[in-house]
Amino acid sequence: MRRTTALAGAFVLVGVSALAGCSGSEPGASSAPSTAITEITMLQPEPSQGLDPNIAAADASRIPMAMMYETLTERDADGKLVGALAEKWESSPDNTTYTFTLKGNAAFSDGTPVTAEDVKFSFDRMKTGEVMKGLLSTLTGVEAVDQKTVRFTLSAPSRIFPETASRPGSAAILSKKAVEAKPDYFTLPTATSGPWQLTSYVPKGSAIFDANAHYPTPPKISKIRYTFSEDPSGHAAAIESGSGDIANIGYTDAERLKSGGSVQVLQSDALAPLFWGWDRTKAPFSDKKVRQAVAFAVDRVGRQTACWSGTGGVTYGNILRPWDPNYTEISTYQTSSRADAISKADALLDEAGWVQGAGGARTAKGVAGVADGTPFKVSVPYESNWPAAGCHVQVLQQNLKDVGIQVTPEKYDPAAYWGDVAKGKFAMYHGGAGASGAADLYQNWFHTGGSLTSLTTHLEDQSLDAKIDQALGAGSPADATAIFKELEQWQADEVPMLVVGYQWPQVAVSKRVQNFTAPLDDDSYSLVRASVG
Repeated sequence: MRRTTALAGAFVLVGVSALAGCSGSEPGASSAPSTAITEITMLQPEPSQGLDPNIAAADASRIPMAMMYETLTERDADGKLVGALAEKWESSPDNTTYTFTLKGNAAFSDGTPVTAEDVKFSFDRMKTGEVMKGLLSTLTGVEAVDQKTVRFTLSAPSRIFPETASRPGSAAILSKKAVEAKPDYFTLPTATSGPWQLTSYVPKGSAIFDANAHYPTPPKISKIRYTFSEDPSGHAAAIESGSGDIANIGYTDAERLKSGGSVQVLQSDALAPLFWGWDRTKAPFSDKKVRQAVAFAVDRVGRQTACWSGTGGVTYGNILRPWDPNYTEISTYQTSSRADAISKADALLDEAGWVQGAGGARTAKGVAGVADGTPFKVSVPYESNWPAAGCHVQVLQQNLKDVGIQVTPEKYDPAAYWGDVAKGKFAMYHGGAGASGAADLYQNWFHTGGSLTSLTTHLEDQSLDAKIDQALGAGSPADATAIFKELEQWQADEVPMLVVGYQWPQVAVSKRVQNFTAPLDDDSYSLVRASVG
């Protein structure tokens, strides 16, 4: 969820070594002979939500699932939507019917062909799953026309259905035969459609992936040792010692390695918002004026400098990035000075009934549901294994102290964190995730039933859903852009969550690794193209 990739979340990659003349023997590994094995070691959090795409939404699970399960479409390095398992697709004039033709050589890792029946099975299953059911709410029918042709019928127009079918790890195409044959299939999935197949899994330890020789474009990297790790400082040490060649690293280490020049440090201008989420069902954050006051009080440049070494960019109202065709610049919360920002925040808090006493602390006066004299104080949790998040909450603590709000940072168990966010346990909390563009963001973060809505905005608003659906089904890109601009302005005013900037993963890459680029999402296309020189 936090380090995007893309979540979104960062595609945390890998140590690399080329082993000549090594046959290798791993439990369950492919028996195909090889005179040269290209081997990498990925340093990644363990997929604690499991490997069932109907259940797992966090990046820790989506990244390995994107390696194992392919989608019909995907985005390339430039963000363009292209075919993955699908060779081509076409839509009806009203965008309510889509027909996909599968690639002739699309096959699962056991060599069996990917068929239209497999696609139908997969999408029928997605419609009942927690992750995709909201995104597929208008999907009324899936028909296997023939072995390689599948037709989708929608109850409402959608220009972006092919984009929905590209969601890495989630819109997974599964083998109907393999899934139905094993009640515990997702413990160690077999006959998978992605560029790699899982051959070994040791809980709290590691996993091993071997290349799928039947993938339409087999990857150059034949084996991936996937070591479960959540220590960015340890990743940097591995790079420097030569025991690793690619890994996500911390921002301070990234600056140091950049200046050293011995490795590449990559980042991409990903749509990876950093945000503060809050409980808008009760005071204090049920009042829009309070949310707007916090939006003014947060020092956006200060947190970027202190916690992200100046990377990632800031925003003063918009969420989308300038490269998105639906972007509109919004500067609602940009002020001439820190004093001006505090003045605006103070005025809004006064209007909301949170008055400042002699000591500077704010207390309630006439706030509905809150006893007069109640101090404005809030505990703000963050994932304890994310150092930049801890820094960010400390910056927030100081920022809100300037306007009389008391913040208590709270380290939180990462295994339980997002589950508790979804349950609405926190009054305010820290988060970060990724999206591929306007349609993905508003469909998945703002729409009722979106895959990340319960973790970000917590919205259930039918009128807003209708507006988002209107954007997704718009007759032309220009019409869609106009609606997305309305949505951007709406969220800047209502602040259902407060986006203050973006997190751009810092990926250290050995100069031996070629053809690797920092991906815009959690997909594995960048790793598929990578090679070792």
